[in-house]
Amino acid sequence: SRARLAPPMARAELLLKGKRLCALASGGVLITFAVLSLVGCFISFLWVTPIGWMIIISSIWYAAFGGLMIAMQLGYGAKLITANAGFLDSKYGRAMFYFFCGSMAGSSAGSHDAWLVAQIFAYINWGMCWFVGILELCGPKEKVANVLAQHMASQLPVEHVPAANALAQHVAPSF
Repeated sequence: SRARLAPPMARAELLLKGKRLCALASGGVLITFAVLSLVGCFISFLWVTPIGWMIIISSIWYAAFGGLMIAMQLGYGAKLITANAGFLDSKYGRAMFYFFCGSMAGSSAGSHDAWLVAQIFAYINWGMCWFVGILELCGPKEKVANVLAQHMASQLPVEHVPAANALAQHVAPSF
């Protein structure tokens, strides 16, 4: 017997949940790496060297970007975030932000001084950030998915749901 594919609504919800989970996990990993880098820098007295100060500054940025990723996914301070970082108001800006954070995490994994476990987590974090960035650019939109979910719950005819009607008539872009 052939396995049936999930309806498009279920796939869209699954992708959105996966995107949110990956973004939350990536933010948490960035904050964890920042804290561990700071602790290691101060324990080894590396903070007295110029390299140590570079580690401290990059760790502060990692923590800030990780916190921003978590805040965006949980909806905390959405107006404050978009007022001060307007590029996060568009899907292109959010995608570029996730690509940048993933590249930052991936570049820290290239360090020969890092433990193997830290390198593995950094590469996983890189992949999760890029997954979220790609879904921001090409994936389902949350508003349309919410409208379709409400439609499925109410069982209104599709003609009465403009977003669902527009989605049903969507033609894939040609490149």
